[in-house]
Amino acid sequence: MKPDKKRKGRSEDMQKTGWLRTGFAMTGIMTLAACGHRDAVDTVGNWYNQYQGGEIAKQRPPAPGVHDLYPRVGLTPTKAVDLPSAQARQALTDRLTLQRNLSQHVAVADGPLIIAAPPPPPKPRPASGETGSSMSVVAPGQTPAASPPAAGASAAPGTTVKPGNADESKPAPEAALPEVTRFVPPPIKPGELPQIGALPPVAPNFPGFAIPRDAALPDVAPPAYDLQEPHGTLIRFNQASDQLASGQDGVIGKVLGAGHPHDILYVKGFGEITSFQPSEQVLGIKLGLLRARVLAQSLILRGVPASDIRISAGALGRGARIDRSPY
Repeated sequence: MKPDKKRKGRSEDMQKTGWLRTGFAMTGIMTLAACGHRDAVDTVGNWYNQYQGGEIAKQRPPAPGVHDLYPRVGLTPTKAVDLPSAQARQALTDRLTLQRNLSQHVAVADGPLIIAAPPPPPKPRPASGETGSSMSVVAPGQTPAASPPAAGASAAPGTTVKPGNADESKPAPEAALPEVTRFVPPPIKPGELPQIGALPPVAPNFPGFAIPRDAALPDVAPPAYDLQEPHGTLIRFNQASDQLASGQDGVIGKVLGAGHPHDILYVKGFGEITSFQPSEQVLGIKLGLLRARVLAQSLILRGVPASDIRISAGALGRGARIDRSPY
């Protein structure tokens, strides 16, 4: 009977241990389920912070505006920002546009920067003179030939040397700097305007430096480029391509929705040139025509008759433009 009692006691202990393990497992699952929005790493980190106590164990305050409507920005300024007037902002935009167009035209007028190829490396020269190697082999019993005297060697005794120009060895005298004078303005009496001297001052003369003839001439006036932005709605294209850039469908839809169904639409495409050479301008106009044709095909797919579209091209500009007034 004793062995049966022992077996029965062991089975009861195993059942108790199994129930305890099951209870611990269920408690852990319920704990993790309560923190469903957090992973196991965050949960364990929270447990450790609670064990430490102090400020780190306290719950963080919610972010400002977390319970507000979208976009839930709690620090949005409540006062209107003080900005310049719309006319001043438009004037600034126009001035920046003119500067951008001017820099673009000047860069095209200058042409591309051509970097010359580096010169080939110099050919190695022999160590001796023109006759090749100076080394000679002397046969036994033969006297070697006398070598010519070096250029810098002193002449032998008894020989006369022609005297050269003695001034060549002397350094040239330094150029004298111009005398510095101090200008003393005349005294100014009360009620009189100060006297202004003659402008511009005379250019100083330095020995050895020639002043160019056009030093006193005014600067050359820049060419009268057409820097005004073309009218119409800008349609962007990828660089050096006739492929429409992303996000242009909404712009085209706004243009079509702002007018009548049978209005004449004028489409002008622009190329991208790097110089004003005739051949370069021909390539720019070809690219502009390709862009205008692609834009016209997009309009036809949207229901615009082909007879209501007029296309043209320019050599220099940005993308293409659509308008109801001719270019």
